[in-house]
Amino acid sequence: MDTATHTHRRRIALLLVLAASATTLGGQRSAPAREPLVIHGANAAEERVIDWSLRRFREAGLDGMPDLEVYLHRSHEGCRNGIGYYLAGRIDLCTKASSEPYQRKYALHEMAHAWTEANTDTAILERFMDIRGIAAWNDRSFDWKQRGTEQAAEIIAWGLGEGVSPWLPDQPEDRELADLFELLTGRQPINGIF
Repeated sequence: MDTATHTHRRRIALLLVLAASATTLGGQRSAPAREPLVIHGANAAEERVIDWSLRRFREAGLDGMPDLEVYLHRSHEGCRNGIGYYLAGRIDLCTKASSEPYQRKYALHEMAHAWTEANTDTAILERFMDIRGIAAWNDRSFDWKQRGTEQAAEIIAWGLGEGVSPWLPDQPEDRELADLFELLTGRQPINGIF
């Protein structure tokens, strides 16, 4: 058999293998990729608030935001009669009556719960609680402002936000807030104060 015939047969064999592979594998499709952020029930302005809030985490270098589903509600019933609620990758926001700066704050606050849950180790959280004199991370028998999870979310929202003070039992100086933000995130605040 001459070289030309041998090369021709190899090409035909290769084409047959490729055709068989395409037939066998062609019917298989990969699962669609899960979107890292899905927003439900928002108008255009509310979508911009959510987008702005997520960008603030990225601008601060706070990678590792878990996949989120964000639901916007017209009444506080969707947020367990509050303004916002986070649980296991789902954020509920009931901020229709809030001004844009507060809509941003609440979105940052609820995203901070998600980010902290996914990225902050227990030793850091315990140190934060010791510094703040907090008895429990998320014990609902304590007032909202007395829970570690809420104070951490308020401080992270302060460090990422623009001019809205955190709701804490006391009002620490900006330097102390910045130190707490850095403890929780490993980064400096981007709120323009420092």
